[in-house]
Amino acid sequence: MLPLSKRQEYQEFQQALEQLHSRIDATDLEIVAIKAAFQDVKQLFTSQIANLSAEEIAPDNASRWQSIQTEIHKQMRLLETEMLRLQAARSSATSKARASGISDRLKILIQYCEALL
Repeated sequence: MLPLSKRQEYQEFQQALEQLHSRIDATDLEIVAIKAAFQDVKQLFTSQIANLSAEEIAPDNASRWQSIQTEIHKQMRLLETEMLRLQAARSSATSKARASGISDRLKILIQYCEALL
């Protein structure tokens, strides 16, 4: 679906998402490491993914790409909110529950990247 020039950007974004996912799924939540990994994901998103346009996408795939791109934007905003909620958690049980929500969001984002690749 994507031209080669754009595939690498989505692959890098997907790898960053997978790294964050592995940190979230770890038995002990290291909030500082999770926050740093999230900042990497956010930086990749804003610098490489958010500003892409449909100009290089084949017309047959442009509407599907646009739909997935819109969903990625939405999920990234929700992920950022979930990250803030995780940082504000005071108990271990609350942290685990919020980490579970983050894990679900990351799975969705990874699936979107896979659909585009």
